Amino acid sequence: MAIITLTTDFGTCDGFVGAMKGKILSLSPNVELVDITHDLPPQNIEACSMCLLRSTTCFPTGSIHVVVVDPGVGSDRRALLLKSGGRWYIGPDNGIFSGIVRQCGTEEIYEIHKETEYWQAHSSFDGLALFAPVAAYLAEGLSMEKIGSPLKLMMQILPESEPNVTPLKIEGRILGFDHFGNAQTNIRKDHLSRISRTTPSIICQKVRFAKVNHYLEGREKAAIALINSDGFLELAVFGDSAQKKHNLKKGDTLTIS
Repeated sequence: MAIITLTTDFGTCDGFVGAMKGKILSLSPNVELVDITHDLPPQNIEACSMCLLRSTTCFPTGSIHVVVVDPGVGSDRRALLLKSGGRWYIGPDNGIFSGIVRQCGTEEIYEIHKETEYWQAHSSFDGLALFAPVAAYLAEGLSMEKIGSPLKLMMQILPESEPNVTPLKIEGRILGFDHFGNAQTNIRKDHLSRISRTTPSIICQKVRFAKVNHYLEGREKAAIALINSDGFLELAVFGDSAQKKHNLKKGDTLTIS
């Protein structure tokens, strides 16, 4: 049984996700459908890239991942079928697959045909008109020639967000926030190991964040920093939202010295 996952910024109150599920099941009734999330920040390609890297790499090889965060829908932006890490990814060519490609590489890349006897692209809802049927027919064994053509040009990749690291200081930035209001940064665990101090000073928006090993350790602190499950430094407040409490924003600079 093929596994097809759905990742979108559609939310769940308007029926868009339900329409995609109905289309897939009508074409491939034996697949197993899995929701990764439909609550990504609207049109936030960077957040989508991070989400896919965190989640889809936990799925078995051969799984199919439909991803629709698509501010360019209806334009001449390309639609992609990508194989990476033994898994298939379907979605717009706008950078959402950057994290996956950097970590897992590319095995095959196709530009999906926008008009075939099986589907036709839409001006505002390619999730239903294009990406859902491609996933279903891929699960049913439709040949690659009928799905698309090998990509001839480089796919879109987001600029890599690397902090500035020296033996005495690291300058990074906030990439986004999770459901709890914890700030996700671009500073990895190995970056911290390059700082000569064993107890670094971590400052963002003039707030000093105390380095801890886990959340509970910071229950007496107004602001804490720890390495999260993704291996990146995270800014948090025990039992509260660091984003709201300290007025943090995406793109804010943090300094470790």
